[in-house]
This record gives sequence, structure tokens and C-alpha cells, in this order.
Amino acid sequence: MTLRSVLKRSPVILALIAALGVTSEASAQFAEPPGEPVIARDGHEPSRDQYLADPEPPYFSPRSTLRLHVGPALRVSEADPDGGLFAAVDIGERAAGFRLSGSWVRVGSETGMQHYTGELWIDFGDGARLHPILGAGAGVARVNATDPISGRTSTHTLGTGVLRGALEYGLPVRSTDARAGINVIGAVPAIRGNDEVSSSPWLLLVATVGVGF
Repeated sequence: MTLRSVLKRSPVILALIAALGVTSEASAQFAEPPGEPVIARDGHEPSRDQYLADPEPPYFSPRSTLRLHVGPALRVSEADPDGGLFAAVDIGERAAGFRLSGSWVRVGSETGMQHYTGELWIDFGDGARLHPILGAGAGVARVNATDPISGRTSTHTLGTGVLRGALEYGLPVRSTDARAGINVIGAVPAIRGNDEVSSSPWLLLVATVGVGF
């Protein structure tokens, strides 16, 4: 091959060399896989749902400064159990607050009772869905007593000490502090103005539904 023929073919050779260089560069550029490879564990290939599933969002406990509760009540005492109505107002946004409550059991009957209380409470489940609550306070009860001799029914006033244990559960209502609760309230008469009325303690079993504002 003469020098003249080599010079004539040199543009073609240079073009081939340039093309080979571009191809090598492109191959090097795309040789590494994007991201980290998915490694199957225990011989099982990850499913498609594993990548699409969203993590469960954390529970957010809605807060309210004022909560209203209402529900049925059962009074357990030395006499036969009596049913009635219970209502309460809780004041307090966080783990402690104040409660005003009233219970009405067979009002107007021979064993009727009205009980109004005020108490301080502590919530041991603040920020959670389940709320164990302990409260203590004092109250005033209006109870009916029947004279066994004359059969006459009279109303008497008692001062009481109150201890309450409750378990409330946050209901799944969006952006609302709604709760269902079970309360056990013990009342001990501490002050009485007449010896005719019994000074025996009683329990009040209450189931409530409440909503906050």
C-alpha cells in the first residue's frame, strides 16, 4: 500500500476511530444501574404491594377545652339498685382539669336521689386514644327517706366525698374530641343534718358518650 493511498483513506479511518470513542463513552455512561438494587430476602421476591403501601399515619389526639358527657347511671347501695341519668362537663385541655356533674336517680320516688359534684381529675392517657382517669372531689346530695312508722317521705341534704375512676376511649370521628367512657363513682356521706337519713355509701356505675368543643 502506497503512502498516497493511505492518505486518501485517512479521513475514513479517523471517522471510524471517533465513532468508536463515542460508543465507548456512551457505554461507560449507562453502565451503572440507577439507584440501589432491590435484594430479595429469604428467597422471596418483594411484592408490588410492598412498594405501593403507605405507612400507617400516627394517631393524632384532638384536643378540646370543654367536653360534655351524658349517659345512663345505675346506683348500687344498701337498697335495691336504681337507674337514672348522668351528665357532666369537663373543663381542661390537657392532662388535668375540673369536672361538674349531676346524677338523677328515680327523682320523686321514695328512694329518689339528686347528686351534684365538683372534682379535680388527672388524665393518665393524655395524647393517646385510651384515657385512664382518676378524679376526686365533693358533692351535695338530695335524698328521699321514708319514715317507717308514719310512711311519710321527706327530702334530706347530705354532704359527700367523691372518688371517681374512669376509662375513656377516643372515637374515630375526624377532627373531633369524641369519647365513650365507663365511670365508677364512689360517694361517702360526710355531712348530714338529720339522723333519719342513712349515711351508708353508694356506688354509681355510669356509661357515657362525650363530645368536646
